[in-house]
Amino acid sequence: MLLFCPACGNVLVAEEGPRCHRFACTTCPYVRNVTRKVTSRKYPRLKEVDDVLGGAAAWENVDSTA
Repeated sequence: MLLFCPACGNVLVAEEGPRCHRFACTTCPYVRNVTRKVTSRKYPRLKEVDDVLGGAAAWENVDSTA
């Protein structure tokens, strides 16, 4: 999970602060202390299964070498 700085838009990096872990920006002085567990889950929607075209009937009009 990526968090972005609200001031400049750069990616925040996780670092250990003096009292707790925190997310800090490397280009500006923005710091966000982590006070509770940070989680995020995304479950992608599965695609529908398409019918498979072909089978034995697909090879009826194919050129042959023999």
